[in-house]
Amino acid sequence: MKFKSYLLAGMAIFAMASCNEDFGDWTAQKVNEQEAVYTAGNNSVVATAVENINFANVAEGTERIKIANLTPISSTDPKAKEATYKVTFDEQVSFDMNADGTMAFQDLKNYIEVTYGRRPVERTIEAVITANISAPIDEDNSNNYRFVSEPFKISATPVAPNIEEAYYYIGATTNWDPSNMTYKLTNGGGDVYDDPVFTCIVPAPKNADGSRADNWMKIAPASAFASDDFWGSKGFVCAVEDGNGDLSGRFAIDGGAWNFPASDGAVAYKLSFNMLDQTYEVTPLNFDKYIFFIGATDGWTNAEQKLVGENFDGKYTGYLYCADPNGWGNAFKFQKIAGDWGSQLNSGSFTGGITGDFADGGDNINATAGEGVYYVEMDLIACTLKATFITNMNLVGDFNGWNQADNAQQMTWNATDYCWEITGATVNTNGWKFTANNSWDINLGGKTLDNLVANGDNITVAGSTIKLYPTRKTSDNIYCTVE
Repeated sequence: MKFKSYLLAGMAIFAMASCNEDFGDWTAQKVNEQEAVYTAGNNSVVATAVENINFANVAEGTERIKIANLTPISSTDPKAKEATYKVTFDEQVSFDMNADGTMAFQDLKNYIEVTYGRRPVERTIEAVITANISAPIDEDNSNNYRFVSEPFKISATPVAPNIEEAYYYIGATTNWDPSNMTYKLTNGGGDVYDDPVFTCIVPAPKNADGSRADNWMKIAPASAFASDDFWGSKGFVCAVEDGNGDLSGRFAIDGGAWNFPASDGAVAYKLSFNMLDQTYEVTPLNFDKYIFFIGATDGWTNAEQKLVGENFDGKYTGYLYCADPNGWGNAFKFQKIAGDWGSQLNSGSFTGGITGDFADGGDNINATAGEGVYYVEMDLIACTLKATFITNMNLVGDFNGWNQADNAQQMTWNATDYCWEITGATVNTNGWKFTANNSWDINLGGKTLDNLVANGDNITVAGSTIKLYPTRKTSDNIYCTVE
């Protein structure tokens, strides 16, 4: 980092006439007839860096930390006040410091963590120290002097726990199977020290009689699964300090198991662990995972198509085929429990509004764009329902230059089998996906063909005959076949 020339070494002593210690412009200096002598090295502040400041070695409660070896300014003028010092970091921010080379530890810590992050690696800061001295001339005026050091570097290392890229739930829900990595805790996808909160949704465990059970658990980092001593490793599991009971607080890394009590009505729990602050929060979730569709499409007799709410948070998405084969009107309702009219959701359930290609049909809900497949978004907290009619479903990938609007790759809807299908496709192992309405706004992908998700990974299976089953009528997942 380069500094302006007037901050460099060898800067001559300057004096400025001003009031109330206003340091003004050094080029307009006023020199007294009997100039005092100020010394500090070669007419500048002499400062050199100390060794790396490792925050892990700083005692708790430390108020000041030495950042430089400093030769204080001295003066032959008996009227001169004691020099005051400031340090400027990276030409950006200045902090007060003392003649002994110390500054407030919290100022240094905050600057490094905000500017460079909390990852425990050595950080290097460019620094310049400025000394200011004021010597009164009379009650209204004083000579003010400023001395500037050469730039030097300060190195410091933040303190933070080691944070891995992923963690896994091991416990009652997985029968304590150390090979079961189903429930993965992840952060938002950024640097783990900038975004240290890891979360996942875990189904509520049950007793043999079907009642809710307490949830005994551990949280294992990804590295533990490569260990020959999975259960004996210290520091790879997180346990609450007192070992049980609370749904929020601090955790300790000590190898112990932990449990939180069953919550009435909870069908799942959202686990949230802040790996930097070592705090946790458990949120019971009582929304069902699926919402079922029933209507004119199948004669109001079968609730087989369904929306899914993966996070048990009342937000559901999915694809529904709406039709009117009997001329009754293209209308429908939803059910929380398939076949149970006492759990129905009708147009009156969506007080926040029904928008897009669905509309209020009195008690029923109407599919206004006619027969076809709709992408549906439901929010039972906001009480909203939105639908987008799927005018076409395309294949897009490496094989066609990732053209999401390639007419040659449009699929045809098969109303008998509830699937989109195409023959003569040329998808390859270099990656491809499904896109709707010639846009990336609605797309499907996945690591496996039997579980496709919105904005999922590229599919890497080659074939020419492809069928996509989006409505979850015959499976809990959206899936496809490739031949």
